[in-house]
Amino acid sequence: MTKARALPLVLSRERERGPEGWFWIGGLVVALIAGASAAARAEPSSSPPIQPRPAKRGEVGAAAPGEGPAASLLPASFAQALTDVTDVVIFPPARRPSPRPVVTVATRVHGSPTAVGAVLLDPARYQRALPSLVRAEVVATRPSPTPTLGPERLLAWELEIPLFNLKGKAWLIRQGDVVELSLVEGAFAPGHVRFRVAPDSAGGTTLVTEVQVEARSANWIFRRVARHDPWSEAAMTAAAGWVLARAVALEVDSPGDATHGPARPDAPIAAPAAAALDGAALASPPFAELRRAGVVTIVRRTPGGRLGHVSTAVPVATAPTDVAARVSAPESWTAFPGWKSVKRLPSPPDDLRVAVEDNVAFVDLDATWRIAYTPSARATVIEGATRGAVLAWQAFPCSCPGAAPARALAVLSEHPRLDASGYVARKMIAAEPLMEHALALALTYADAAALADRL
Repeated sequence: MTKARALPLVLSRERERGPEGWFWIGGLVVALIAGASAAARAEPSSSPPIQPRPAKRGEVGAAAPGEGPAASLLPASFAQALTDVTDVVIFPPARRPSPRPVVTVATRVHGSPTAVGAVLLDPARYQRALPSLVRAEVVATRPSPTPTLGPERLLAWELEIPLFNLKGKAWLIRQGDVVELSLVEGAFAPGHVRFRVAPDSAGGTTLVTEVQVEARSANWIFRRVARHDPWSEAAMTAAAGWVLARAVALEVDSPGDATHGPARPDAPIAAPAAAALDGAALASPPFAELRRAGVVTIVRRTPGGRLGHVSTAVPVATAPTDVAARVSAPESWTAFPGWKSVKRLPSPPDDLRVAVEDNVAFVDLDATWRIAYTPSARATVIEGATRGAVLAWQAFPCSCPGAAPARALAVLSEHPRLDASGYVARKMIAAEPLMEHALALALTYADAAALADRL
């Protein structure tokens, strides 16, 4: 297949492997992918490929009425918000999401909808995209409501993680142009991973991935994490959904093989300057429909495929000027999960420095931050393990509908340099480079939501 357009990715298939990269903390995010990658070693599907629909049928790639489950957002909703290097994630609109939150991830793929469908319907391609399963096999089949689409397959899967394995069963289902992995037994059940595709204006594809899982059905570790704070479950779900979506996109654009494994970005990790962080797009008209659907986050990738930065926009009922003043005060950042204290250090007003002490295990977030106001707060770690990490707050006027209409959008942008925060995170990212983005996505959402909860 010829790609519609090429992105100058720096890709490597030589990645660190082995169990040392998958400590249980990594498993908290990675294991959520288990159900989605459960088809990895099953027999290839004989289902017909996903084909573009005639224009008169409406949205290409969306299920026609009665042909598939309704997605919360169709691919067309993301058309103006996505770019070749910008992905969009929609979190639940509730300030404190309920258990089993639904998270939606949208990304661009260079290949056609048919090429994306070929990956989603071919279990062997899942294995190339996301290696990690020790078992995934078809243990039963049942007729599809649409016989021409082939039978539905029940997959038994097992994911190996140090200290424990996770097991379950999932139906691999196609309904119209929707491909779904329905988690019905074991870890993360009940739940689903639902894919929907549509062509974009540049000859590629918009891939929308909707994820909902029951983290508490995995084991006691997941139950404990899910209870940690109101945002951890949504954050874990989003991280897993993003890794899965981008792994599928890379498998379409640069197929792997049994010898070399999946392609991944391999450029050096580096955070941008704090002045370069910008979440203004989240307040723009192309995101209006998405803001009505929930809390919107964008993941920006560099031309080499590494993390650029993550921005999360949280609607707030307070006036923008008041929001800007409150989020720019570093003392308010103690709302961030894992930040025990923030103390101002002796420094001139135009070169403010603060010392952050963490209270989280396995990562080192103790740091000295330098804060500049231009006019919003932009901060850089100048001392500490995560030296070079950056964050920025911005506030924009917003007429956002909802149960409590918002007057402002508080936008937090981060590149947290978690790869430098300790051995566990470093090995996680070495084993799966997409975890760099996924961990930053989870952290930025949790930080923004936690602070907004205090406004």
